[in-house]
Amino acid sequence: MFEKSKALNLIVLFLALYILKVGQSIFLPFIVALFLWCLIYILTTNYAKFFIEKLRLPSWSWYFARIFAIITLACVIYFIVIGIKSNINEVSETFGHYQKNMGGIFEKLQNYLGIKHKITFANAIKEIDIPSVLNLVFQGVASFVRSSVMVFIYLLFILLEEKSFSKKIPQFFSSKKSEKETKALFEKVYSKIEVYVSVKMFTSLLTGVLAFIIMKSVNLDFATFWAILIFLLNFIPTIGSIVSSAFPILFAVLQFNGDILPISIVTVGIISIQLLIGNIIDPKIMGKRLNLSPLVLILSLVIWGSIWGVVGMFLCVPIMIILTIILLQFPSTKKFAMLLTEDGATF
Repeated sequence: MFEKSKALNLIVLFLALYILKVGQSIFLPFIVALFLWCLIYILTTNYAKFFIEKLRLPSWSWYFARIFAIITLACVIYFIVIGIKSNINEVSETFGHYQKNMGGIFEKLQNYLGIKHKITFANAIKEIDIPSVLNLVFQGVASFVRSSVMVFIYLLFILLEEKSFSKKIPQFFSSKKSEKETKALFEKVYSKIEVYVSVKMFTSLLTGVLAFIIMKSVNLDFATFWAILIFLLNFIPTIGSIVSSAFPILFAVLQFNGDILPISIVTVGIISIQLLIGNIIDPKIMGKRLNLSPLVLILSLVIWGSIWGVVGMFLCVPIMIILTIILLQFPSTKKFAMLLTEDGATF
C-alpha cells in the first residue's frame, strides 16, 4: 500500500511538472506577477513601518506606503530596461571597431590551434543566416511584450484580490485551520522571502557597484551594462555569478585586444569580488535563516531552468521556499519537506 501511494505521488509530481512546462505561456506570467506582488508587499510593509512607527502617521498611511512601493519597483525596472537599451544602441553603433578586434583574435586562435586552411572572420560571419537570427530576435521581443502585458494584468488582479487571500487559503489546507494559523503561515512565507530578497538585493548591488568601479578604472566599454547584468544574474544561484563574470571578462579580451594589464585587472578584480561576496559576505548575512539544502537549490535551479528557462532560474529559490512551507502543512508530505532543508530541522 505504501509503495502504491509513493508511486502515485511520483506520477502526480511528473504530471504537474509536465503541465507547467506545456502551459508555460499561461503559468509563467502568473508566477512572475506573484513574485512582483511579493516584492511590493515587502516594500509596502517596510514603508508602512517607517510611516506609522517612525513618523507617527495614522494607520491609513499604509495606502501611501503601497503607492510608494509600486513606484519604487516601477522605477527600478524602468532604469534597468533603459540602461540595457541604451547600451545595446551603443554596441550597434560601434560594432565595426569590435569586429576588427574579433578578426584579429580569430586569426590568433587559428594560429594557436595550428589550423592550416584558415578562414577570415568576415567569411565566418557571412555563413551566419542573419535574417533567421533577426527573426528569432523579433519573435523573442514579441513574446516578451505579450508576457509583460499578461504579467501586468495578473499583478493588477492579485492586488485587487489581496484582501481575500486570508479567507481562501485556510480552505485549501484544511477546513479546521483558523485565520490565526493562516496568518502565521503567510508571515513565515513572507519572512523567508524577505530575508532572501533583502540579502540578495544588497549583495548583488554591492557586487555590481564594485565590479563597475573595477571596469571603469580601465575604461571598459559598456561598464554600466555589465554592472546591471552582474546585478541581475547574481539572483541565479551559483551559475549566475559565473556567467555574469564571464561576459565582461571576454569583452575585455575583445576590447583591449591582447593588452594583458587591463584584461588582468578586470579578470582578477571581478572574480575576487564574486568570491568574496558569494562565499563570505552572502553566507554570513544569510546565515541559517533560509535553511535550504545547497544540493536541493542546484537541483531546483536545473529543474525550474529546464521548465521555464532563465526566468525559472531567477525564481527557483522563492519557489522552493514556498513549496517547502506548503509541503510542511500536510502530514503525508512533511517528511519530504524535511529532506529539502539543509539540516533536516523544521523549516
